Amino acid sequence: MSVKDAAHAAIDALPDTATLQDAAERIALLAALEKGRQAVREGRWKSQEDVEKLLPSWLGHRRN
Repeated sequence: MSVKDAAHAAIDALPDTATLQDAAERIALLAALEKGRQAVREGRWKSQEDVEKLLPSWLGHRRN
């Protein structure tokens, strides 16, 4: 599915009462999901276990 097709499908799935803001948020969500998928395809991701180990250093805490 092309980006244009995905955007059309997302907008078509909105209720008739949706606002332009609703449409923009839906498109932004699609973009964020695609960015995440691309990161995974490129190997740029961390497992939950890795994140749990790194989180204390990200928050400035020492791990016991």
